[in-house]
Amino acid sequence: MYIQRNRIKSKSGKEYSSVLLCSKYREGKKVKTRSIANLSHMPDEMVLHIENLLKSTRETMVSLKDISVSSCIDYGYVCVLLQILHTLRIDETLEKVLPLSDAMLLKAMIIGKIVTGGSKLCIYNWLVREKGICNLLGLDMSGLKVTDLYGSLGQLSVNQLKIEKKWFRYHKGNQRRIYLYDITSSYFEGDKNELAAYGYNRDGKKGKKQLCMGLLTTEDGFPLRIQAFKGNTADSVTVAGQILDLKREFGVEQIVFVGDRGMRILFNMEDDAELKEEDIDFITGLTQEEICTLIAEGKIELNLFKRDLAEVKSGDKRYILSVNPELEAGKLHNLNNRRDRADALVEEIRKAWRKRCEQNRANIGKQAEDAKKYKYLKTELTVKNIDGYKLRVSKVIEECGMGKYYTIETIDGEKFEITFRQDEFDRSRSLCGKYVVCTNVQEEDMTAEQVHGQYKNLQNVEHAFRDLKSDNISIRPVFHRKERQTRGHVLLCMFAYAIIKEMENKLYPFLKKYNRTQNTQLSFNDLTAELDNIKLCELKIGNGVVSLQRPELNPLQKNIFEALNIDPDKLMK
Repeated sequence: MYIQRNRIKSKSGKEYSSVLLCSKYREGKKVKTRSIANLSHMPDEMVLHIENLLKSTRETMVSLKDISVSSCIDYGYVCVLLQILHTLRIDETLEKVLPLSDAMLLKAMIIGKIVTGGSKLCIYNWLVREKGICNLLGLDMSGLKVTDLYGSLGQLSVNQLKIEKKWFRYHKGNQRRIYLYDITSSYFEGDKNELAAYGYNRDGKKGKKQLCMGLLTTEDGFPLRIQAFKGNTADSVTVAGQILDLKREFGVEQIVFVGDRGMRILFNMEDDAELKEEDIDFITGLTQEEICTLIAEGKIELNLFKRDLAEVKSGDKRYILSVNPELEAGKLHNLNNRRDRADALVEEIRKAWRKRCEQNRANIGKQAEDAKKYKYLKTELTVKNIDGYKLRVSKVIEECGMGKYYTIETIDGEKFEITFRQDEFDRSRSLCGKYVVCTNVQEEDMTAEQVHGQYKNLQNVEHAFRDLKSDNISIRPVFHRKERQTRGHVLLCMFAYAIIKEMENKLYPFLKKYNRTQNTQLSFNDLTAELDNIKLCELKIGNGVVSLQRPELNPLQKNIFEALNIDPDKLMK
């Protein structure tokens, strides 16, 4: 059956319309139409309902008041994260090593860390609150407590090496040659953590204990392993362990280890007996002191530092010399400003000292006139006074970062002598913006430009640290107390970063083009917010019929899925 609408125009020009309920039937070889009922007298809404009913035998007519939205969950972003987590084989890495219950909970914590950016208690409350999310994650929260999350973190830490080996194999880590390595710190709330210690704080959080984290990545910054160290661990102390693990634990045959000047790779290679036995290539930057030593020994010259790369070979080592004009100007400006500020502050202290000394001499004169009346007046600087002036000068010099240029010669009641080492200052000025990259990689394996490029790739590790510490992941501050949970927290955040890194690789090129063509200024977080706006709604229709529906995607959301190479329709399955 079907609805047939007829329009007839009479000879007088008047139009007549009718709505008929018809059906087709066969008479011999002919197909004829039978009129079952005239619906012309019915309201248009009723006719439309009947027509819709006839078009589908599975659907029934339901009044609008019988349709309700029972629940909605933030579906889009979570599903994209889950899809990338699966593509990167994070779930497989965990499930192959850990009990399924721990692997499922850790998977939920990785997604929760990215979505909430909060503590484990925050993630636990999010999971309890978002039952629809738990269904997507395949996680049953009934009977689970927040302590179960800490227990799974402990299991992650205990099995870290096994997990890292799986991760290495899945991402062909042992088939690579170039490995980037850098170290950063993260501060604690509280001071009871077993890894917490005071050290060089890169977060600018004075008075906070911290832990150190060493991240090993591919040349494009994809994370291969991360390790937590006590907060007072020097960067260079961690280098030998990383290299030896690559050789012995992960079976890497050829290594080009790339680290910045703080790693002191040259020192490690020459000082560590085990490293000497291994065939290790390296690329590293040199400290200012090391550069000065090379100049003093006549191995390199200042006039070789130009915008174009210069190469000097000495023994089995190659030195790639370069200068950054913009960096040079900035460092010169900063160095001169710090000296001017230090001079001004030291002069203020000198004026205060001079004023005190003049007052002492005036007091001596007063006592000479009337010893009894002025016997309590101060006439000389005490040891405590002198130490106070020295301490003030030391603090000023240290705060300005000029300790290597100033020396306190004498401060007493007669002299206030501070020596400025002009020759050292001039040497620092001459090296502003200049840097040297040292390597033992042979010329036939890498040109000077390639060596220089690999060293600059360390910015990919720095980018990873920025992501780990940003709202994308929020690895800091660390709230844990036990060493196992702390190490598990750090490894969990590395997996979260791997997901963010994969998204950035695909979305940044799209974002650049989109902002240019659409004249917008969207950020990566704007795109994730668009995904977060995609809800999955549970509709109740009539008596007991439940349907899961998501809204139609807007053009930007469609573009995001296309850039991520993810089919949004498959996320519903």
